[in-house]
Amino acid sequence: MKLAYVEDDVDARTIFNRKLAQEGVACDLFEAAEPLLKVAAPGRYDALIIDIRLPGRSGVELLKELRRRDIFTPAIIITAFNSATYAREALNSGANYLLEKPFSFESLLRVIRKVIASPQSLQECVDRGLAVLGLTGREGDVARLLLKGLSNAEIASATRIGEKTVKQYVTQVFQKAHVKSRAEFFSLIFPT
Repeated sequence: MKLAYVEDDVDARTIFNRKLAQEGVACDLFEAAEPLLKVAAPGRYDALIIDIRLPGRSGVELLKELRRRDIFTPAIIITAFNSATYAREALNSGANYLLEKPFSFESLLRVIRKVIASPQSLQECVDRGLAVLGLTGREGDVARLLLKGLSNAEIASATRIGEKTVKQYVTQVFQKAHVKSRAEFFSLIFPT
């Protein structure tokens, strides 16, 4: 499990990072939104933990920007304010869970496991499934279009590459996924 934790309180970051490490959880720490935005990519993290109040860009603004960039990693927004307005903003920005401060480490861990176990979007399932395959950028593009049900000719048109080249990419994707057909590939990414 790999997390990104965005919190401007250095003590909170340090304490929770130490406890997460004891649980065998890898965690990248960020003191503000901008450093995370520089490294964020679909499938890079299993979950995001984001404080709602950050220097510069707020946690809600950060999450909106991540979603705009097609990064649908499950996100937990942390707030010290019990407010319907904050809750609405967090959920409208694409948060999976709103956790109110103060909270115990056990509560945080339980919420992390809950949002990772059941991602809220199909896009997150795709991102996670493709991230483990080690695909190149073009292979990833072709794989996403395969999962949308496009034919090789339609993929060629959408990516502006030749149909023969698309077939080569499909073969490479299937080899990396250890599958032999589109149905098997679909079942791998969307297990029942």
